[in-house]
Amino acid sequence: MDMAPGGIPLASGGEDRDGLEMDLLHLRLGPVLAYWPAGLVLRCTLQGDVVVDAETSLVAADNPTAEAELRHGSEDARRFAARRCDNAASLLRLAGWDDAASRARRIRDALLFTDDFDGPAGELHRLRRMVGRSWWLRWSLRSIGPLDAHDLARRGLPATMTGDVRDRLLGMLDRAAHRIAGQQPPGPSRRVPVDAIPDLVRGWDLATARLIVASLDLDPLAGDREVSHA
Repeated sequence: MDMAPGGIPLASGGEDRDGLEMDLLHLRLGPVLAYWPAGLVLRCTLQGDVVVDAETSLVAADNPTAEAELRHGSEDARRFAARRCDNAASLLRLAGWDDAASRARRIRDALLFTDDFDGPAGELHRLRRMVGRSWWLRWSLRSIGPLDAHDLARRGLPATMTGDVRDRLLGMLDRAAHRIAGQQPPGPSRRVPVDAIPDLVRGWDLATARLIVASLDLDPLAGDREVSHA
């Protein structure tokens, strides 16, 4: 009998946290996936739909200079703000708010393909206000992936990751707005280390884990060389 029909592995047995045996399923997310940071690979071990173990790897850029720029955000204001809008759009799509996601992508496109700053700045202000006032979004993202100062220090995360998924979504939009206005975004420019991601998603169901990853505001890394992070 084929133990991997269609190339999809079957679940195997494993002990649940309650001491009962449950099926384990190994699932790979990325490096190419809708609403997912390009180049990131997350290998998950699932019990039911809960992530019980995970490890990350990057399909890293071949050009070290390009890789450093992507990691550390050495971009002009337009590209920096466009990346934040693109990441916010992915998170909004995963959260199920398609209209807000479409607005974020239109702002991104205007930043990348027009010379106008005033139009995107006004649209971004309206989007930030709409997202901030949404009680539905506050309820649906409430207390998902919370991180306090102790969590940040222990995992080596930047201060921009403080709070829950909703807080980090608002932070993306705020950082985009600051750069459009010619201001330095609040918080350090360093990015989330990918080896911190497995610890952030363990214990959450798969859909919630995707929201958490989307909230980390990661820049894409692309190429054909894979670098692992256990």
